Amino acid sequence: MEISRKNITSVLLLVLSLIGSLTLYFYWNSGANQLFLLISLGILLGLVILNRAYSDKVFIVLLCLNVASLAVTAAFHKSMGVTILFINLFFACAVFNNIRVEKWAYILVHLIPALLWSVFCIAAVNGSFYYGETYEGETYWGYTCFGMIINENTIGLLSLCTIFHWACIIEQLPVRRVARALITALISAFPVWRIIQSGCRSVLLAAIIFCVLCLLLRNSIPYRAYYFIVIGVIIFSVLLTVFYCIYIEKLGLGDIMGRDSTSRVYIWNAAFDLIRQYPIFGSGTEIKMVMLDSAHNTVLSFMKTIGLMPTITYIFYLVRRRPDSEVSYSKVAQAAVIAGLIVSFFESYYADSFFYISFILFFLSPEAKNAGSPKVMDAV
Repeated sequence: MEISRKNITSVLLLVLSLIGSLTLYFYWNSGANQLFLLISLGILLGLVILNRAYSDKVFIVLLCLNVASLAVTAAFHKSMGVTILFINLFFACAVFNNIRVEKWAYILVHLIPALLWSVFCIAAVNGSFYYGETYEGETYWGYTCFGMIINENTIGLLSLCTIFHWACIIEQLPVRRVARALITALISAFPVWRIIQSGCRSVLLAAIIFCVLCLLLRNSIPYRAYYFIVIGVIIFSVLLTVFYCIYIEKLGLGDIMGRDSTSRVYIWNAAFDLIRQYPIFGSGTEIKMVMLDSAHNTVLSFMKTIGLMPTITYIFYLVRRRPDSEVSYSKVAQAAVIAGLIVSFFESYYADSFFYISFILFFLSPEAKNAGSPKVMDAV
C-alpha cells in the first residue's frame, strides 16, 4: 500500500474510530477520557490539514467564531474538556462528510465499534445489577461492567449503535439484497434483544424506524432532501420538548408517556432555565449520561452547555457538503443518522463522549463501485 494522503487519511480514521470506541471502557476514568479527547483533537486536526478544510472560507469564519465562543465558556465555567469535545465535533463535521474512502477503510472504521461494543453488551449480561448506587453525589442504576456501572438505557443505546455499524459493514458485502438482509437480521438478533430488555422506548422506536427505512429505501436519499430531513428532525426535537413541558399535564400525556414523564419535564425545564440564564456562551456543565448533567435531549444539551453559536454551527455542519464534493451517502448510513436523531429527542445521544465519533462516522462515504482511486476533499 503506497503512502499517500488518501492512505494516511484512512489510517487516521481507523485510529480515531478505535479511540472513540475505547472511551466507553474508560468512561469513569477522567484522566483517560481527557487523554483520548486530546489525541482525538490531534487526529482531527491532521484530517483537517490533509483534506484541506482550511481552504473553505466558511470553515475558517465559523472556526474563529466557535473558538472565541468556547474560550469564553471555558474561561467562565472551567470546562476545558467540554471545549475540546466541541472543537472535535466541529472538525469532524467539517471533514467527515466531504471524504470518500476505500471500501476496506470504510468497513474497518465501522467494524471497530461494532466489535468492541458487541463485547461490552455481551459482558454486561453477566454483570451484577445495582440500584441506588451513589457516585459523586448522584444515583445510578444498572449493571456493573468492566468496573463501572452502566444503566439499562445506555445498554440499549450501545446495542442500537452496534446494529447501525454492523449494517453499514454488511451493506458493503458483494451479496444479494436478500442475503444482506438475512445476515443483518442474524447479527442484530442479540442487540435487538438487549434493546427490548433495556426497556428504552425511544431506542426501540429508532430501531424500528431504522429497519423500515432500510427496507423501503432502494437507493440513498438525494442530498438536498436528506439535508432538510436531518435539520427538520433536529428542529422538531426542540419543539417537541417545549410542547411536552407545556402540555403534559393539560393533556394528560404523563399516563401515555410512562414512568419517565415527570423526570423528563423536570430535566427539560432545568435545561431551559440554564439556556435562559446563559443563552450566548452556555453554562459549561459537563455532558454525561447522568440525570443532573444531561438534558436528555441532544440539542438542549448543546445549548445549555456551550450556548447559541457553537450549537447552530454544529447543526449547520452536521450534513453540510462542500459545493465541489462528490460524496454520495450510503442509504444504510442515512437511515442510521435519521433513526439516531429520533433517540436524540429523549437522550443526549451524539453529545456524549463515547457516541459522538461513532455518530459522525456515518457521514463517511465509501468509494463508489467501479470507481478509480478514492477521493478526498480538494481545495476550492
